[in-house]
Amino acid sequence: MNHRSSLLFAVTVGSLIVLFGGFTVVMWRLGFFSITGTDQGTKVIAAALAVVGAFVGAMVSIIGAVLKFSIDQQTDSRQATESARTAALQSDAEQRLKLEAAVQALQLFSTSSGSLSPAIQRDGALFMLMSFGQHDLTLKLVRELLSKEELGPGVAASVIDHAIRRGDEDAQHAAVIVFYDNAAQMVTPFGAEIPRSLANWITGLSDYVREWGVFALAKVMCARPLSEWTANFESEAGSVIAALSLAWTEEKNPRLKQNTGAILRQLLLGFPEFSKIFHPRMLIDAEVIRAAVAETDPYSATATDVVSQLKHWASPSMTAPNP
Repeated sequence: MNHRSSLLFAVTVGSLIVLFGGFTVVMWRLGFFSITGTDQGTKVIAAALAVVGAFVGAMVSIIGAVLKFSIDQQTDSRQATESARTAALQSDAEQRLKLEAAVQALQLFSTSSGSLSPAIQRDGALFMLMSFGQHDLTLKLVRELLSKEELGPGVAASVIDHAIRRGDEDAQHAAVIVFYDNAAQMVTPFGAEIPRSLANWITGLSDYVREWGVFALAKVMCARPLSEWTANFESEAGSVIAALSLAWTEEKNPRLKQNTGAILRQLLLGFPEFSKIFHPRMLIDAEVIRAAVAETDPYSATATDVVSQLKHWASPSMTAPNP
């Protein structure tokens, strides 16, 4: 029995004893315990004993209830302590397993001779680390591998998407910045690799991810000359513009909406033939958006810089990717 339960039980019993004593004195003062030997006195004594018996029974019931409450409270406290201890042990075991798995995953990046492991093995190690929630370490590895051109853009986009969808706030911020910094490497001979969370512009993205995700998508467009987009990758360009159109349509933050509108303005100038763009989430009316953002200028310094790159990208003399 813990201290609080013991104190409650002692106070209850003590109070009942004092109350019983006071009750007995009152009955004595009223003459309930005076024996006269008459029939009337016998009846009084019998009534007094009945009252005392009832009172004692009530006391016993109260003490029993308090004792049961104290025992139940002690049992609940013990069970809660055991449950917390078990949960802590399970959590520690899970963390140890994840740490061991992470160490094994890191070992997959090199062979026994110390040379770099095959690409498919490194890709598997990245996904293993990400599945264990090691977002910070995984994103650092993605950044490093991308800088050395040792990671495919498809794998990078998948890892970034996983961090945006399932990582904590810090992981989401880090993921979108990795995408922004390496946007040019997301362009492939077949189009461009975009994290699906941004390509579909899912709900629930933070302000930070929405802001830098827009900038990153614009940088992806700048990574390939406009002439190549229009000649060979028009549908892929349409997908990026559709994602930005969704971002602009659903944006509630005035600053972010203005930045997105300014970027869309420049992109749509490069694709005057776009009228309707089909996106899995909705049909984008490019003409309506084009008219709505026709006079929109960027709000922030970064957006101004991105719009400047887009203007250069859309110029007729632009034949190579913007550095």
